[in-house]
Amino acid sequence: MARAKRTHRAEARRRYRNEQTLTDRFDDDEDVEEPAEPTTRPTGTATPTAARPSITNAFRTAFRPLDARSDLRALPELVRRKALWVPVILTLVSTALFIVIRPEGRTDALGVLTVFLYQYFVVTPAIGGVFIAGFLAQRASWLYGILVGLVAAACYSFLVLRGFIGTAPNTDTQTLARDVVLASFLLSPLIGAFFASTAAWYRRFLALSNPNRGRPRGAPPRPDGRSRSAANQKAGVRR
Repeated sequence: MARAKRTHRAEARRRYRNEQTLTDRFDDDEDVEEPAEPTTRPTGTATPTAARPSITNAFRTAFRPLDARSDLRALPELVRRKALWVPVILTLVSTALFIVIRPEGRTDALGVLTVFLYQYFVVTPAIGGVFIAGFLAQRASWLYGILVGLVAAACYSFLVLRGFIGTAPNTDTQTLARDVVLASFLLSPLIGAFFASTAAWYRRFLALSNPNRGRPRGAPPRPDGRSRSAANQKAGVRR
């Protein structure tokens, strides 16, 4: 009887030791195991934005090589663009206002406005029209400057030849008119090409040096997928 009890106790101790050994091994395996990396990425992460170039790099990159042959071949398409028609219409309207208003000696608002439009869109060099053409042109800005300059020269020559612009006393009217017409048709296209190209370069320079260039519009979404504006609206409703 006593031997049976000792055998039972020895068996119980052996089972206890085996269970403790298995428990220690299981705990060691749990300590060594590394946590698995999440397979899903959090939503709403900001997309990488293009780096803004430096002022010097933007200054150089804004220049475009002249491709006169390609620009001339595209002339039938270019004449239908607003880069040509907007400054041309402004030049014609300025000429018509000068004829109708006759602002010489007038100090009212309409007379001042007419003189302003006349000086910038008609008188050689008509820098107002060619600057607008250069800013609106997607290509061939120099060609737009020549075309707008020719229109301005024609309008200015019309005003001179028709006597809407007074001539200096004791001078030959025909000789003066001829010189003014020749100078207008010579200088307006050349100066127009230069100023239109400068305006196109300046537009590209501003676009390249813009600090918000390449940045996505709107507020970035939150990690839970909701935008900040939606969260603010919900917060206002809860109040």
